Amino acid sequence: MKLFGYIATFTLSVIAAVVLSVVSVNALAEQDSDKNQSARVNQGTVCVASSDEQALDCPEGELFMARLALSEADVQNPLVRESRLLNTMALYCDTNYQIHQTQAGVLCVLTHERINVAAQEEAADASEE
Repeated sequence: MKLFGYIATFTLSVIAAVVLSVVSVNALAEQDSDKNQSARVNQGTVCVASSDEQALDCPEGELFMARLALSEADVQNPLVRESRLLNTMALYCDTNYQIHQTQAGVLCVLTHERINVAAQEEAADASEE
């Protein structure tokens, strides 16, 4: 009976080790795919925009820097500044990549997906009226 207990314990230990190894390999493979994804972004150029019109002229999938034109009122009210930063990130940044923000702007990989959706919704609202 003791032998059966030893064999069962050994078998469970081997199974646990195999499961942990598979999980670890999958986690490492996922990290490598994230690195490969960021390697596909052209690091040689950055499109800089200070307005929505300029942002729309920037190529999708490339590095994008949005400079916020801050008025004195914006500087004095941190909620307005943070709101503008958040809106910029939500509209223009591809959330599958890292987004870097400072008080003066945002650096991210540009996407036009949400801009196109917003433009379509605006056109649909205009046609209903």
